[in-house]
Amino acid sequence: MSKDFSGAALVKTTTMEKLVGKTVDTILNASPLTLRLLGNQKPWKGSKYKIPVKYVANSQGTSFDGLDKFSTTKTENRENMYFGPTGYEMPCVIDQMEVDVNATAKVTDLVALQLESDAQDMIDDISDMFYTAQTGKAFESLIDAYDDDTLGVTTYGGLDRSAYGLQGNYVNIGGAITLTAMRTQMNATKHGNRKANMIVTTDAVWGYYEKLLTPTVQTNLSQSDSRGYAKMTRTGAVGAGTDLRGQQGFDAIYHSGVPIVADEKCTAGYMFHIRDDDLSFYGLPSTMPGYKPVSFKSDLIEGVYANVPVVTGFSFSGFNTPIDQYGRVGHIILMGNLICKNPRFGGIAVGITS
Repeated sequence: MSKDFSGAALVKTTTMEKLVGKTVDTILNASPLTLRLLGNQKPWKGSKYKIPVKYVANSQGTSFDGLDKFSTTKTENRENMYFGPTGYEMPCVIDQMEVDVNATAKVTDLVALQLESDAQDMIDDISDMFYTAQTGKAFESLIDAYDDDTLGVTTYGGLDRSAYGLQGNYVNIGGAITLTAMRTQMNATKHGNRKANMIVTTDAVWGYYEKLLTPTVQTNLSQSDSRGYAKMTRTGAVGAGTDLRGQQGFDAIYHSGVPIVADEKCTAGYMFHIRDDDLSFYGLPSTMPGYKPVSFKSDLIEGVYANVPVVTGFSFSGFNTPIDQYGRVGHIILMGNLICKNPRFGGIAVGITS
């Protein structure tokens, strides 16, 4: 073990300690899905987001010859899903005396560091919401989007799931993942040429599937030619060995041409099939004077949420000074909601244990 010199009197009195310019994040877990959803927001429009749903076919078509009368019965076959915006806030509280002390020998901007840290903690909180059935004022989740009534989410967008064809594809595998089970779930999300185009699961389940592929994977032992796995980024999949150009990349293996990504926020034993053309976070920008868009540049923290750009729904209030405290208080907010336009193109598999 190397010697700790910090307690030596001569060192303490004659040298200045070196503070590394970046803070190392040792607590937050990565959520590729959250980066993808929050980093590619769509703009919110209107007081509620309305999606027309066709839930029955027109059954009035008839064969005819000669002068048979045509049907003139009107069929009501559409209804609207409604989603309202909601919000989440994270306070950023600054002790001004600490800032004053920091300014005397500044290596890291204390205010910028605190703001960046709180913003990343906020994203981490939201990633937990995306895997938990909505309660109260929380954002909608994957469970809300893809349940089929089994997990207790019997309505979606204000409509009864079973009555309006808003059921996802739920399956309890109850044991080992198999290629047959994967194919069955993929087929359940496929209608015509549209199907799930992203699969998200836990690190453990990702490893189980990787093991299934082992007999057919060719290992290249030449280090110079080894290219590793393809990567999933915030903006899409890139091939193995491709330059990520400043983006964070997460290893992706494929099933039926669909990338599978491990998400540390995913519930144990779960696997989600997602068609991300139908699943988006719709962000509502703030128009209140003083609130500005948030930039998630990660210059001060080496962590897992360094790849969310300035996006629609995030805003920062700026700092206010309390009348009875020597400090500053600000609030980061995100407004909008996570909306799935068509749950039948996604699914939830649970109970995967090996």
